[in-house]
Amino acid sequence: MKIRKFSKEVTTSALFVLLLVAACFAVAPEKHVKIAIFPCADPVMNLKKFHLLGTYLEEETGFDISLEVPGDYAEFERGVRNGDIDFAFQDPHIYVRLAGLYDKGSLIRALTREGTTTQAGVVIARTDSSISTLEDLKGKTVMFGPKLSAARWLAAKSLFEENGIDIDKDFKAYTNGRCCEDIAFSVYLKAVDAGVVCDHFLGEHSKKQKELGLEAKQITVVCKTKPVPTRIFSARQKLDEDILTRINRALLGLDKNKSAHAEILFRAELGGFQKSKDDDYDSMRRLVGQKK
Repeated sequence: MKIRKFSKEVTTSALFVLLLVAACFAVAPEKHVKIAIFPCADPVMNLKKFHLLGTYLEEETGFDISLEVPGDYAEFERGVRNGDIDFAFQDPHIYVRLAGLYDKGSLIRALTREGTTTQAGVVIARTDSSISTLEDLKGKTVMFGPKLSAARWLAAKSLFEENGIDIDKDFKAYTNGRCCEDIAFSVYLKAVDAGVVCDHFLGEHSKKQKELGLEAKQITVVCKTKPVPTRIFSARQKLDEDILTRINRALLGLDKNKSAHAEILFRAELGGFQKSKDDDYDSMRRLVGQKK
């Protein structure tokens, strides 16, 4: 066997060619992005609502997206503090509690299906009940939304307080339900005298309610809470700039008037996204007594 010694120049050139070929066939490592959807309903329903959004983000960014629904607030906060969560989609009062952990320069807020940046809760009762004012709820049973809901718990409690009603003393009893659908059915089936649902619920879900047997005409709105900001999409601090830019660009690019985007947004009960800033949530800070 003959052994031929290559010159330094030839060896260097060959190495360069090999590296160039390897670079052409190399597959860039896939970036994994974790997005936490803080639940306003049960985890299964949340994942159904946002599955299409997650798929869209994967297609638009090329990242491996995982949607996660924390079991409770403690788990959610721990994930944000430890950097296990890259993005969080949460109610505004959750954001203000953890604002120091997020990149405040890249906040994005959700739009309602009507394109507004605020939402409210509405107190509902059966049309055939004797309830037409908040005062009529004294001695009655009321079902609020989850205690981590800005519109269906915090704003609703504030509404009663402003009208001189102590929910701990003046109600026969109150509970915290989950999704608007369950609360509305509890009222319809007379399991409770009144409930608090999102202001958009009765109109948006009228067809589904009819299919399930809930007659919307049997439900009346007693009162509406003050508006609160919509949910916020926020990134953790020190997140890779490429991930931050591409995810936010994809969200801001969603347009409900485009057929390819309409179903994504409809399923998530959203009208789109727009840029926001930390000052937009000062009203929420005042409501919960949170200092900036």
